[in-house]
Amino acid sequence: MLVKLLCPTCKTEIVPAGSNWKCPACARAFTYNQGILSFLTPQERFNESTYEEKQIAAWTYSADLRNKIRASKFLTFLNWVRVKLSLSGRRDRIFWKDMKKRAGPDCIILDIGCGGGRHYFCDYGKVIGVDPVLPLLQLARKIYAEVYQSGGTSLPFADNSFDYVVSSDVLGHISPDQKDQLFSEIYRVLKKGGRTIHCAEADCTSPWYRFAHKDPKLFYTHFVDKPGHIGMELPSEWRQRFLKHGFKEVTFKKLASRVQEPGTLTAWFDNDFKNRSRTIAALVSVDRALSRSFAVKELLNFALEPVAKLDDLLSPLDHASGVLITYEKP
Repeated sequence: MLVKLLCPTCKTEIVPAGSNWKCPACARAFTYNQGILSFLTPQERFNESTYEEKQIAAWTYSADLRNKIRASKFLTFLNWVRVKLSLSGRRDRIFWKDMKKRAGPDCIILDIGCGGGRHYFCDYGKVIGVDPVLPLLQLARKIYAEVYQSGGTSLPFADNSFDYVVSSDVLGHISPDQKDQLFSEIYRVLKKGGRTIHCAEADCTSPWYRFAHKDPKLFYTHFVDKPGHIGMELPSEWRQRFLKHGFKEVTFKKLASRVQEPGTLTAWFDNDFKNRSRTIAALVSVDRALSRSFAVKELLNFALEPVAKLDDLLSPLDHASGVLITYEKP
């Protein structure tokens, strides 16, 4: 095991107990769930039967696509160009820019809410993934050094264990009453000088969100409830939350504000929203047509990146519908 495992309840180092594990202090037992050590109680474990099949299918497709890319030098080069220059590469770029400089065999990375895992994290060091969803952990274990069934608010790891703690599209899924505990745990398990990098969903004041907020019921249904974004905050609120917990800011960038990737408007407004505005309905139709072809979509993302950079400079911080953030533990 790469790091010491602790009881999430009392933070005592756990010990083997036959084929399972237990806490010598509080006597809590930890068992394997389909071959993966679980730190959740049976009541806390995600009910895999209710998990949306399309999410598992999406991760499976993503894993297959990444395997194809990594198996081809040409596709690997194209993907590198995409990450470096495309609007769609911004999510990956925030990790690549920082982590490549500190990469090495001794670098230990924690991926919170890891889903099916991300190959490129493995290029920077040894990765441990945690997620409450077992089917996704089964995918992640194929590429990560270790995976555990756990949430993020009670991490089963010793203090000062990780060089990086990362997540992508996770923070917005954490309920407001659990956020402070999550941030405290991230700070606790990071080494001094370690960094935490996140791509986080955000509420915002852009024209798109101002339109959506005009109908609170529809906004809740399509921006909060269906995607599970129960913990979205304004970008400025995300910043204050990290600073409140003692982190030192390294990078704080917008993911996107008024300029969005092709397909985003369709995902947001191709529902009852388009009946509220002819303009939105027309924009959704155009966006849907442009995003049908993967090649056309990616070409547009290359063309949109310089426009988005200009928009980043001209628009307020709270116009961002997502943020790309790097903080350090002093």
